[in-house]
Amino acid sequence: MCSKTCWSSASVPGAEPRPPEPAGAHPGPVLSPPAVVEGSQRFAVGHVLTAVEQGGDALRVDLQRGHLIPQPLGHGGIGPFELGGSQLAHQHEHQLLLLAFGKGALKGVIHRFPLFPTASPLLGQPQPFAKHRRPARVDRQPAAAGVATQPPRSNVTVGLGEPGSELRWQQLQQLRRGLADAEAWIQALVDRTLAPEPDLLAALIPLLDRSQVERLLAADVGCDPAPLLEAALPEWPSLAARTAFREAWLEPLLHHSAAATPIQQLGWLQLLGLFREPRVAQLLRRAVQDPATAEAALPLLPLLGWQRQPQDGALLMRRAVEPGPLQWRHQALEGLALGLSAWPQPALASGLRTLTTDLDAAVAAKAVDLLARLPAGADALRQCLTEALDSAVLARVQRRLRCSPLVLLVHGRQGGHIPRELQQLAADVAARRGAPVLLQALTAPEVRPDPEVWSAAQQARALTLVPLLLLPGGHVRSDLPRLARHWQSTACAQGVALQRRPFLGAWPAWQAALAQALSRRRGIGQRRVLWLHHPLQGQLPQRFVGHLSAVLGCPAVRTPYETPLLGLADQSLEQTLLLPLTLAANRLSETLDRELRSTTLAQHQPALLPPLLAWSDLRRFLLTSLVQLP
Repeated sequence: MCSKTCWSSASVPGAEPRPPEPAGAHPGPVLSPPAVVEGSQRFAVGHVLTAVEQGGDALRVDLQRGHLIPQPLGHGGIGPFELGGSQLAHQHEHQLLLLAFGKGALKGVIHRFPLFPTASPLLGQPQPFAKHRRPARVDRQPAAAGVATQPPRSNVTVGLGEPGSELRWQQLQQLRRGLADAEAWIQALVDRTLAPEPDLLAALIPLLDRSQVERLLAADVGCDPAPLLEAALPEWPSLAARTAFREAWLEPLLHHSAAATPIQQLGWLQLLGLFREPRVAQLLRRAVQDPATAEAALPLLPLLGWQRQPQDGALLMRRAVEPGPLQWRHQALEGLALGLSAWPQPALASGLRTLTTDLDAAVAAKAVDLLARLPAGADALRQCLTEALDSAVLARVQRRLRCSPLVLLVHGRQGGHIPRELQQLAADVAARRGAPVLLQALTAPEVRPDPEVWSAAQQARALTLVPLLLLPGGHVRSDLPRLARHWQSTACAQGVALQRRPFLGAWPAWQAALAQALSRRRGIGQRRVLWLHHPLQGQLPQRFVGHLSAVLGCPAVRTPYETPLLGLADQSLEQTLLLPLTLAANRLSETLDRELRSTTLAQHQPALLPPLLAWSDLRRFLLTSLVQLP
């Protein structure tokens, strides 16, 4: 590899200072004393390394500045294959070169050197290189959307390289990283000296504020939505969730589309539809229902589903079920898929079951896939087995009903004993899922699944590990990763994938179900509740305890297993419900029950709530959730 580098003689001992250059004159190549390599020549990296390592005078490197400066060759800009400081630090040969110059030079390159110095291929005309001025430090982070850019510079002329050229790639990368003057490009688009090409627009889109967006839409960019749409689709969905980006684009696009012709408006709606906004949903709804624009509005059906407005579920289902162009039906199903969780579930399940018998195999297959994603999808698919299904669709339903075996990781008792409540839960889940369910206690030796389990796992191509643990204590943070690695290697040896689920206590749905069940047990008087947990170490568990206390609406009390009443000594227990946070009976719940029975309190005796699996509503929730796992 060759690198064009000019070594300045500013700090070379014995070098005479360069005379000042006349104002406005373009600085030519830097000429140095005989002992220093003359400017603008090209040298193989190996030659430079050899000269530096031997300590000869063939090369002298200016380290006082703390950075290496690539100079322009003659009067031209930096060539497309020449590297700036950041690239130097990422190329193997240049890494060797920089290391030879010492750690100080390497640090200077990385922290002080911009991607390009004053001369830049972004500019149509070369700019003089400021040899006597240290390049300013440049922040390489992309400019935030909605932040005003610098005012236009009248003396800057921009020109975009040829499509596919390295120059064009460098220009667009520099623009994306905030190292180029975005305002100059915007002004060129407004002045129509540049065409609104998609790759240029894609680089500009995240950088603009509202006034700049309005200027672009008033120019050629606003005449045809196609280039902007092509530029926006890869990144627009993620950008649309940012507040600054919404503020920059949403209102200008709404205003601009309102003034467009009906056909043009459909194009602008494809951009607007990526924003979740009630006004946008109304425009999309109106467009897909208008007979005059029905054919052109085909791409808007998925975007209507993306809005996730509950009233649109029925419209999309009608489009999918009723006879009509096949493309319309497929797009309507795509819209249903994008907003699946927003639609009323009974009507959705009924419509999808109807579609599983459709004459078009692709429509029926898509309906089966969507049914499988519903909370009660397995039950709905079993009902489909009674229908006259196409053979391929029937095979798809059977594959979807083929659940993976479960490994339920539980705390267990001393000696690896598993409480009866957990054993019964596992049996009920296995009967409902039609797949094996294993119980592994943390206190027991390794479980060795029988061939039936691996046969079922190979048919389902997966094995699912579900930790039925309620708090992020030492078992979740230490034992669980170790056991997961064991099951991962074992499953890999059997040719199946291991699917891991978060520990039960972290499920938002479980926390909500526990809060609702606890609220019902407080009764009309809203009795005070204290939930009890074993001692936890570390900041993460403490934050989780605080979060769960907020969700449940009651405080937590750290309670040792051996003497739980000592942890409650400073608590007023009158009209109080005590909740040990455990699925099945354990040492804490049993010791507390025994101490409360043998102790006569001066105040009213507190009530001890049973373990959580004894609560019918919580057991039903957990059973249903485990059965519905894929």
